[in-house]
Amino acid sequence: MADNPRMFPSNGASPGHESRGAHPLATDSATAAPATAIDTVRIPGMTSPDPVVVRPALAVMFRVALGPGADRYVPRFLDWERTGRARPRWNWSAFLAPPVWAFYRRLWIEGIAFALLPVAGVFAFAAFGGTLEAAGAAWWIALAAFVWLQPSVLAGLFADALLWGRTRRAVARAEAATRSATKAIEALAGGRPTSTWAAVVLGGGSVVLAAAALGPPIRAEYVAHAAREAVVRTLASVRGVQEAVEAARERTGTIADARSVGRLVAQNDGRYVEDVAVNAATGRVRVSLGPSVPGAAGKAILLAPTLDAADRVQWLCVPVDIPARYLPESCRR
Repeated sequence: MADNPRMFPSNGASPGHESRGAHPLATDSATAAPATAIDTVRIPGMTSPDPVVVRPALAVMFRVALGPGADRYVPRFLDWERTGRARPRWNWSAFLAPPVWAFYRRLWIEGIAFALLPVAGVFAFAAFGGTLEAAGAAWWIALAAFVWLQPSVLAGLFADALLWGRTRRAVARAEAATRSATKAIEALAGGRPTSTWAAVVLGGGSVVLAAAALGPPIRAEYVAHAAREAVVRTLASVRGVQEAVEAARERTGTIADARSVGRLVAQNDGRYVEDVAVNAATGRVRVSLGPSVPGAAGKAILLAPTLDAADRVQWLCVPVDIPARYLPESCRR
């Protein structure tokens, strides 16, 4: 606020003859006039290690511009005025209900941004969630972290800085429109620093709309996660069939043995495996997915044996008409 008029000059002039352009904080004792002890005050609760002296008009204007909760915010804001920059500080109200807090404090753009942060978190989780295969509780923890925890933590850390910016702008407008501190305070007192209806209607409504908007994509991500988990279990179930095919190649078993193992797998694991077929000529295993594989029931995965440079069998997973997001990493290459 270096460009704001000084409401209480240290030269003893009356409020109607203020000098323009002075900084609102008087911190240089060498240049302060003897009247400083009269027209300035020390603000308790400020964290600066140096003695910080501010004009009382600024503290009063901040208090009026803030309204409820001014006792908590004013010392912190005056400290930031001295240093010229804000620092992350924790705000529980903004953490628990970011858009509700923002709209209550009449931070309109910030309230919209806070409402959209969970939506952005869903898209970020969609890119990350595909790496969680058969992760169980870890998937839900990651979802909560992206959609709820990270947006709320960001709001909790930076809410005070955002409110400081709005308060500074309100005070600057009031000072620019008047010629005395008294008139500026009266102008601020006539404003509305908070809005309960905005908190309820806009804040609560944004939470409801965000929840409704997040429902379908979260459900889609859960279906994809459940499908990947089911495919992982399916591939684990047919591992015995693959081993039987490898034994047939090494002359310690036959393809008939492999087919028998496949039938047993289909009988014992009907939820994920509907049928297993083994090609007698190539040893290729075709797995038809069972009804408990979300989004891929009735579709098939081909497991084709190949030989590497050391003449060892390596299995190639080839999905048939299955979306890549429903597949584990081993079947996407």
